Amino acid sequence: MALATATADTWGIAGSTFLPAYLLIAVTVGAVGVCTRRALAEPGATRPIDDITTHPHDVAYLASGSELAIWSALCAMHLRGTLTAGDGTVRAVGRLDPGSDDLEKAIHAAAGSPVGHRRLKFHRSVQPALVAIEQRLVAAGFLLSDDRRRRIRRVGYWLLGVAALGLLRVLADVAEARPVGLLVTALLLVTATAALQIALTPRRSRRGNRALAALRDRHRALAPEREPDWQSHGPAGAALGIGLFGTEALTASAPGFAREIAPRMAAARETGISGLAVSGGGDGGGGGGGNRG
Repeated sequence: MALATATADTWGIAGSTFLPAYLLIAVTVGAVGVCTRRALAEPGATRPIDDITTHPHDVAYLASGSELAIWSALCAMHLRGTLTAGDGTVRAVGRLDPGSDDLEKAIHAAAGSPVGHRRLKFHRSVQPALVAIEQRLVAAGFLLSDDRRRRIRRVGYWLLGVAALGLLRVLADVAEARPVGLLVTALLLVTATAALQIALTPRRSRRGNRALAALRDRHRALAPEREPDWQSHGPAGAALGIGLFGTEALTASAPGFAREIAPRMAAARETGISGLAVSGGGDGGGGGGGNRG
């Protein structure tokens, strides 16, 4: 009789005991997971933050991936007189200096005949330059490597294991006609948290986030609301402005060029709608095409 009483509860554990224990396990695993993800998103620094500005298109890639890096290069080339735009296409003109940025060289080679600016990042001569930028940022600790991102993603499976335990308990309680309302609620919360941790894998490191924040504060004069004169800042300054503040910096300071290269974006700016946003947080900067999450 005593044995029957002891095993009357599912798994021999009363629901009033299992639920608090389950929540404690979930909170503990979740907290350890958050700490682990933060540690994995902080690779060792290999270069000073200031060094990244020597390659302004790298800043754009760090902020929002390959598309913004292309915009940065196009703007710099326009100011250097090595590229023209019209009807949504771009075309290379003149000759580049021997010391020109590799991305600009690749775009110049790809745009020998008119080409849509959105197609440039897929061009076979441009892709290696974008890959080189990503590798440079990963090596410097500003972007996370694919391996490190996989390790961060796997942390989410820890909570998924906790969710599996909760699901087994729910099924066992249902089989014995026991109430499961509170446990189901806890299970849904744990499952949703695990799914978010798996899905939201940052592309930028925490150091990359700090670098962008510091550079935006340091170069506030390039912000679109200041309407900077790009002729005075030069091609490198204009490229850096786009990298730090997005394409709104382009439409604010060079509306004519923006209208020629992307009429819809310029029209959106004139009606108060943002163009290409600069992603923030740890999920931006996707390799090869943006966010990378």
